[in-house]
Amino acid sequence: MNARKVALECLLTLSHTSASIASVVDSAFGRYTIDGRERRLVNGLVYGVIRWQRQLDWVLNQFINPRFQLDARHRNILRLGAFQLLHLDGIPAHAAIYETVQLATSHLRKSARGRKTAGFINAVLRSVQRKGRTLAYPPLDANPIEHIAISLSYPTWLVKRWLQTRGVSWTLAFCRASNQIAPLAFRVNSLLTQREEVCQSLETNGIAAKVSKIVPDGLVLENRAITAFDATGDQTLKDILRREDIYVQDESAMLVPYLLSPENAQFIVDLCAAPGGKTTHLAHLMGNAGKLLAVDVSAEKIALLQKNCRRVGANNVETRVLDVTQADLGFVKAADAVLIDAPCSGFGTLRRHPDIRWNKTFDQIRALSEMQYNLLKNAAQHIKPGGILVYSTCSIEPMENEEVVQRFLTDFPMYSVEDARRFLPDIPSSAITTQGFLQTFPHEHGVDGAFAARLKKE
Repeated sequence: MNARKVALECLLTLSHTSASIASVVDSAFGRYTIDGRERRLVNGLVYGVIRWQRQLDWVLNQFINPRFQLDARHRNILRLGAFQLLHLDGIPAHAAIYETVQLATSHLRKSARGRKTAGFINAVLRSVQRKGRTLAYPPLDANPIEHIAISLSYPTWLVKRWLQTRGVSWTLAFCRASNQIAPLAFRVNSLLTQREEVCQSLETNGIAAKVSKIVPDGLVLENRAITAFDATGDQTLKDILRREDIYVQDESAMLVPYLLSPENAQFIVDLCAAPGGKTTHLAHLMGNAGKLLAVDVSAEKIALLQKNCRRVGANNVETRVLDVTQADLGFVKAADAVLIDAPCSGFGTLRRHPDIRWNKTFDQIRALSEMQYNLLKNAAQHIKPGGILVYSTCSIEPMENEEVVQRFLTDFPMYSVEDARRFLPDIPSSAITTQGFLQTFPHEHGVDGAFAARLKKE
């Protein structure tokens, strides 16, 4: 099956569904026989077109009569062609244009309609090839919202919001960094092996890795992208990443478990636990001793968590299916520490989930912040004196982060913030806010955007 045909099918599916890119691409790979090289191209095309969608449409519209109405199929075909011309230097322009024209006309044979379609696609893409990289976007000084939204491909409302809350320099840097492909990072299970041993194993198989600068058990693969992992066809890498002594996870997510002081805990509760990244990390930091209760509202996700726990030997984990926003959480009274890794907008993970920018609204963020507060409120009433409550997200939105915590502290004055710096000695000072919260950004720290607060009950 031709990679561009598969990519087009995925893009058309994504245009009318809320499914994630990964699930749509994986489903396509399950239906078609595609070799490793072609899979890499499919991944690159689908993720790239979604990431750069607004910029691509703006460029294409400079060469299409505004009275001409494109259907979803031809719009996405042109996006595929324009993306290859503007962002994939490894594909010759003539090949990108030829393959895109073939994609548009393959089902039309040699009909008059087919010739007309071929001429249209060819003409538009030739114009993109000649002029697409030199077009003048709206000027940054006069119109920073539209300049950033179009040139870096983000929704206007999001750019406007970030400019108001963060400023021009921050917004530019964050948007640029979030358009980069995230490196593949993973956590080493120190109960079973050491980082140096895993590094040596990777190097033996021709895979270069470097140790994390901020997490004791983290490794980062050089020149490997997370979006290419599941579908590279690179069997050596796949075999390595199935090992029980490592867990694929961004470095920012590896930081949070340390805030619970798991090495000193006998009982920890993870209230939004699936799929298990932080749960398994906590289990390893506890030395597989004591008790770790993992809770999630979804039975399907709990099953995935259990599978992940078995794979990496997290043996002290018990699970429970429960809606934490409504259930009686009296069972947390005996816990030394409770983690709420709350559902959130995910705007900190745009590098690996570029579709999030198009699928979220301000009203959704506001609703999420209310749910996040309710999660904290429901748990807080049951935590014992001296107990620890850690709240975390993979968002960079103050409405989901600082504002939720500040509201909580106002309503529950028996809790106080403990400075995250005390528990994360290797973290850059810029990743700790003046209030003592953990906050990472891709443009500042080279990891996903994430937030965490350690709260102690008197």
